[in-house]
Amino acid sequence: MELSKIKEKIIVHLPGIIAFLAGLWLLFPFIKIDQSDYAQGKIIVYRLAFGLMIMIIMLGKMGFDVFFPQGIARKVSSLKSVLFLIFGILILAFVVYIIIQAGSMFMSSYPQTTDLSQ
Repeated sequence: MELSKIKEKIIVHLPGIIAFLAGLWLLFPFIKIDQSDYAQGKIIVYRLAFGLMIMIIMLGKMGFDVFFPQGIARKVSSLKSVLFLIFGILILAFVVYIIIQAGSMFMSSYPQTTDLSQ
């Protein structure tokens, strides 16, 4: 391959790679959240919202590329289809994990009703 074709491919894929890395950086702190993160509640919620928004937009773009490729006769590679499925499952699993983690943190910090009646 010529050097110009390699540069062209890099330039075409660079915005997607940068967006993916930005979304990953935004979502990285949510792997382990504890009660000490309550102090930065607003920042954490915005970070989660923007990170998930980036990842969901990227999933939609990938889905559009897989299901509606540019050009009728152009075939979509199997690798792209498999990556689309894996990426979608990972985003879904992450959202479910965050919801469970937030719910358990809420339940552990919620005062017991027996404490209030005394």
